[in-house]
Amino acid sequence: MTTNSRVKKMIILETIIYVALIIALFAVCDNRYSRRYYVPLKVVCSASFLVIFFLNFYYSERLGLLMWALLACFVGDILMGMYNTYLRKQFMAIGIIAFMLGHVGFLNYMCRITDHTSVLVYILPVIPCLILVGMRKWCHLHMGSLFVPCIIYCYFVSTMTLKAVECGLNGIQQLGIAGLLFLISDFTILYLYFYHFSHIKNKRAVHYLNLATYYAAILLFIYSL
Repeated sequence: MTTNSRVKKMIILETIIYVALIIALFAVCDNRYSRRYYVPLKVVCSASFLVIFFLNFYYSERLGLLMWALLACFVGDILMGMYNTYLRKQFMAIGIIAFMLGHVGFLNYMCRITDHTSVLVYILPVIPCLILVGMRKWCHLHMGSLFVPCIIYCYFVSTMTLKAVECGLNGIQQLGIAGLLFLISDFTILYLYFYHFSHIKNKRAVHYLNLATYYAAILLFIYSL
């Protein structure tokens, strides 16, 4: 068996296990199992992308390119999972900071593997920030004291997404898709945490979309190395 064949089989196996863990996480979203099982499963799912990363790149010179971004997301995952269970805003506030650092890490990675970054990547994110200001009123988002941290977070995730799209247009399609998936995931967070759903089924559907797009984006970033 050639080395390439072994690598492909390993990637397929890793992806199958990864997807199975995410499906298990779906099974405990926003139901009677959430309080007991959601955080532990969230930790396992988040640890799984770290395991995949280290299995594939532990001996690679590229290890440092994504390591701190993924570690920051791992910490953010745990904190947001704890917020889902215990509803303490402190968990969300620190989680926002952790994810913001993760997005800065992804941005740093993409800037290091490309020769040029358009200045628009840093200017255009002001537009999504202004849209978020409007959405707070139009969509009745109850953000309270987290409004300013969310605006700052919006800038960084939009910057990371625009850089990913730039990479996609320059031939690194995985990154372009990953950036857009991250944007969708973070957009759903606005409704998941700041919008009052009238039916639990609607909230659960948004939660599924949030988890699916987030974990897919993480995996695409890892396999883009």
